[in-house]
Amino acid sequence: MILAAGGATKLYPLTYTLPKPLVPVLNVPVIEHIVGLLQRHGFCDIVINLHYLHRLIEEHLGAGSKFGVRIRYSFEPELLGTAGGVRNVREFFDSTFLVIGADDLTDVNLTRMLEFHQARKPLATVGVAPVDTPAEVGVLELSDDQRVVAYTEKPGPDEMPGQWCNTGVYLFEPEIFDFIPSEGTYDFGKHLFPALVEQGRSFLGYPLQSFWMDIGTHVNYRQSHWELLEGRTGLHIPGEEIRPHIWVDEGASVSPQAYIRPPALIGRGAKVEAGVEITGPVVLGPNVVVRQGAKVKRSVVWDGSTIGAGTTLDDCLIGSGCLLQSGQNFAGVVLASGARMFEDERESSD
Repeated sequence: MILAAGGATKLYPLTYTLPKPLVPVLNVPVIEHIVGLLQRHGFCDIVINLHYLHRLIEEHLGAGSKFGVRIRYSFEPELLGTAGGVRNVREFFDSTFLVIGADDLTDVNLTRMLEFHQARKPLATVGVAPVDTPAEVGVLELSDDQRVVAYTEKPGPDEMPGQWCNTGVYLFEPEIFDFIPSEGTYDFGKHLFPALVEQGRSFLGYPLQSFWMDIGTHVNYRQSHWELLEGRTGLHIPGEEIRPHIWVDEGASVSPQAYIRPPALIGRGAKVEAGVEITGPVVLGPNVVVRQGAKVKRSVVWDGSTIGAGTTLDDCLIGSGCLLQSGQNFAGVVLASGARMFEDERESSD
């Protein structure tokens, strides 16, 4: 099951008109990366719970045939929580099953994780990674034999109740539903996992030993691109690598008089004119146009946007179909899709 019912508020304004599962990472919707991962490891029967802008996700993925999987959907008029959303489709699960968040970008070897789970046969196995920002994630402590002996959801900034964080990648046995209330909102991190620890139930942690990042904030979304472009994962980067860490996708046009410092991805059908300076990490989406003399540094630009001649972008996230007039300066800016910027100059430390 892919959990995709969240409201995406932490990615506003990028997600004003786009649900988080369709936010592009390396110019591919993040949920496509996840579906591809599931398919490669044999998880081909998938259910996805939906809420915010749900029809866009259904229209994009369809029944899943083009991705080699079978997809059905569970719409939640009112959010049920992570565990409540899974409980809502419990008839779908009659054997060991996997749950992953739609914003959990990873190249984890799910086959090995499943083998670990099946060898130990716990009620639940949670994928874990070394803790980084404990205030934003569930933090847990593991025993020497990888049992979860403590779990705290989003501890305070001065707390460090464990060395591992919850990645949102889970394996469960169907008996887990015996521990989830039959009604009401219920979460894995807030409710179920602390209860399993308190009751001494069989609950294991599996170190992913691979790339993982929750892309649900501006900072993490941008950082995921930087790590992907620097080759720290096994995720596919679309396009031809014309020079080390510079990818140009099909139909893109890059002037010989443009300067590109890697890493950078130039999307399908994009146009980079003469005199442009691109200083990576940079991702330009499909059909982006960067006019003569513009400078783009450490930024992600979504499909169909135009960067005017002489305009400067530094550390920016630019939505789809934006138009940035010539000669402007943007620093630390996040623009909603469709923005039209015609001021003489714009600087921000947002």
